[in-house]
Formats: sequence, structure tokens, C-alpha cells
Amino acid sequence: MSEALKELGAQLEIKRSDCVLSWDVTHGELNVDVAPSNLVEFVEFLKSDQSCKFSSLVDITGVDYPLRS
Repeated sequence: MSEALKELGAQLEIKRSDCVLSWDVTHGELNVDVAPSNLVEFVEFLKSDQSCKFSSLVDITGVDYPLRS
């Protein structure tokens, strides 16, 4: 499963380099960092792309790093 998630992460990075800031597979889950301004567009891509066809959205997490410059 981990290899399939790595392949998906790489594919998303290639197809949507305008949206994907970074990605990794941690604890058997694919994590994709997306700029807030591109979030809706990226989710629409996940739903409509023939190789993805995601059908449900489970989790969106926001993180703030106020001391980061």
C-alpha cells in the first residue's frame, strides 16, 4: 500500500505542481500540503481526474506557524 501511495503522491506533484507544495507518506497515509488559495481547485481535481476519482473528503487540517518568517 505504501508504494501505491508514494506513486499517487508523485503523480499529484507532477500533474498539479501549481497546487502541491509538498507531500509524504507517514504512518501509511498520504499527506499533501496545498496552498490555501489552491485548495478548492485541488479538491476538484482529485474528484474529476480519471486517474484519481476520489469520492469522499475525510480530513482537512490547517496549521499556522506564526514565528516562521
